[in-house]
Amino acid sequence: MASFQVRSNQRDKQADSERIGSVIKVVDDAIAAAQREKDSLGRRVRNARDLAAIAMGNDSDEYLTRENKDTTRIKEYEQQFIAGQARLDQLEKQIEGLSAVQNLLRAKFPVLIE
Repeated sequence: MASFQVRSNQRDKQADSERIGSVIKVVDDAIAAAQREKDSLGRRVRNARDLAAIAMGNDSDEYLTRENKDTTRIKEYEQQFIAGQARLDQLEKQIEGLSAVQNLLRAKFPVLIE
């Protein structure tokens, strides 16, 4: 009669490490992608803010003589800035949530993480 045999502890540890490691890698990759998007968008939002500031000028009464096309451009920059800032806030929340998941995985499976 064949006897029941389990895998070696080393093989079990390797299988567990690969399984948990693959989940951690996905979370790490998602955090990195969100951070890259946030960094890139942050630069574009700052650029839109700077362009709006330039378009507005620096005279206190400049708005009185501003051409309609300049006012339209300023409003477009403002809308881009608002939308960009909202997305930056979303990305920050995603990064915070994913980081919490990452920390939980690392806390729950410290032995399995290389």
